[in-house]
Amino acid sequence: MIEKGLVDQYVLGLTTEVENTEVERMANLYPEIQEQINEARNRICSKFNRNLTQPALRSSLLTKRRVLLWCGVMVSFFSIGFCFLCREHFSLQEIYTAQREKLAREEAKVIQLASLSRMVSEQADFLHAPGTERVKLKGCDNYPEAEVMVFHCENTGRMMLRVIDLPQLPTGSHYEVWAHKPGREDQLVGKLLPPVRYDSLYALSPVLNCDELQITSIDPAIMESIPVCMASLSK
Repeated sequence: MIEKGLVDQYVLGLTTEVENTEVERMANLYPEIQEQINEARNRICSKFNRNLTQPALRSSLLTKRRVLLWCGVMVSFFSIGFCFLCREHFSLQEIYTAQREKLAREEAKVIQLASLSRMVSEQADFLHAPGTERVKLKGCDNYPEAEVMVFHCENTGRMMLRVIDLPQLPTGSHYEVWAHKPGREDQLVGKLLPPVRYDSLYALSPVLNCDELQITSIDPAIMESIPVCMASLSK
């Protein structure tokens, strides 16, 4: 019979030609020898495959870990970039909204100033128009120092009032401007609410065919009306 070590050497190809011939002859004569050769081949091949498979598996796992690691790094990078872009977007949106609101406020101021300028220009044109008459209302007995100037256009009935000197009103009181028409009830053409300051300009309601203007002080608490100044518009 053959030693087991010789069978292993034969399977590994480490035997001489003479030993190969002897092992093959014995394998032909004895089936158990052939069985030993087959077992040795299976054992050595299994060990060889296992030695080959383990490093490859380790390499595959390492490769997968590297891929997963890089994927995690890339996902984190893109997430940070996305968060940064979102923050910048909302920051720019807030700045844009604030700028729009500021611009809207500035535009409102410009419109208001333009409207005020237009109104002042129209008032100046009216006050200095050739058809505008100046009527001075003098103080009545109770207020001899009171005085206002009314600018009146006879053709259109338009009127504006400029304060020259009016007494200070008690709390809660105000002034009313009345126009008297012959054969008709007096018509309220304006109210002067405190504070009434010197050189203040008030627009009155237009009135035609008026022959007299009167300013009265009104105290709503006691329902008292006191004449302050008056003037005739009739020529």
